Amino acid sequence: MKIQKVIKCKVVCLTNVKRELLTQEYENLQRFLYGDNSVKLYSANKQQAERFYKRVKPDKEYPLSIRKDLIKVGKRDTKIAKYWARIPVAGRRGGVWVAIKPHQDIPDDVEICESKLFRRGSDFYLHLTIQKEIDFVKVETSDYVLYAPPSFTVSERTVVMAIDIGEANPIASVELWGFGMQRKNVRFLGREVRTIRAHYNWVKKSVGRNKIKHALKWIKERIEHKESRKVADVLHKATRSIVDRAIELKQLGFEPIIVFGNLKGVRKLKGKVRCRKNNRKVHTMPSFKIKHMLLYKALWAEIPVATVNEAWTSKQCWRCGSTNTVVRKRMFKCRDCGLEYNRDLNGSVNIGNRLLGYMLRSRADVNQPQTPPVYSVPISDSVCEGRSHPFNGW
Repeated sequence: MKIQKVIKCKVVCLTNVKRELLTQEYENLQRFLYGDNSVKLYSANKQQAERFYKRVKPDKEYPLSIRKDLIKVGKRDTKIAKYWARIPVAGRRGGVWVAIKPHQDIPDDVEICESKLFRRGSDFYLHLTIQKEIDFVKVETSDYVLYAPPSFTVSERTVVMAIDIGEANPIASVELWGFGMQRKNVRFLGREVRTIRAHYNWVKKSVGRNKIKHALKWIKERIEHKESRKVADVLHKATRSIVDRAIELKQLGFEPIIVFGNLKGVRKLKGKVRCRKNNRKVHTMPSFKIKHMLLYKALWAEIPVATVNEAWTSKQCWRCGSTNTVVRKRMFKCRDCGLEYNRDLNGSVNIGNRLLGYMLRSRADVNQPQTPPVYSVPISDSVCEGRSHPFNGW
């Protein structure tokens, strides 16, 4: 299967002539989209505009879409830049070669696909789309969706990196070793997202209370874009650390697989009504971004990825399988076996065990009791050791 990713490059060290050519091509594209067919625009760029931009919104700039057979990227040993790109423009035959500074090195064994040229202020940015072929297949069943090599099987060397995606803890990760018998390396990542969302929600309310002129436009242009960039930065770092850990395990000789829940329909609440505050939190939960980032980063590193239905994973005890449980804030308690756990971590373990049960089939019922029902918390499983417990007195 083919995997794509985008490398963001800044166009640097432009001469006056090259800047003028790029600016002219970019601005002529905007005029063409708004109905001026007499502008001087490169023919392929005009065809791309007619192909992609069927609906044009007023007061919005659109990037220059460059066909993959027209863009060219070269590696040169110069003092100005390491990489150079050729951009087709109407003002010069053969296009212009510009120096670019990518956020990471561009691999040699990849195919350059259709890319886009943006303008922000006085600077230009090239979003370079690259593609490579990996020996993976997509296996889709009613229970799970798996991206893995054709010969992938679960063995004792398999390490399941189970991830629960939520609102308070965007990423709750745990590693399941030995067919899920051992739980290691618990991590809670992306907690800064909640603070960022709360801060900008307060800023938006302040703008509305102060009755700022053109408040809606001001919020969209200055607040929402900045909020989105900050959230994306936190999520990129969090997902990158997950994939880096999987790469480390692979280099050590293990077989890591990343699994997370399918959150389809989580925003729809049947039979109940959320309050305004909880409704905002659920609808701003960046679940799609996290899944998308994990998927393409893991597949690019040739790490298997799976998604499973996560129904009841947050309400079911991972140790005994009981649903006679109580959840208070971030804590989870099972009334049958006495397990006291972090609720997000409990969901992560259930997601990992569910995938193992689906794939092994011999333990399709993954929530078999591993310990007798006792009202005590094993030290190795306790997440509240060393501080007062919120379930005291229950």
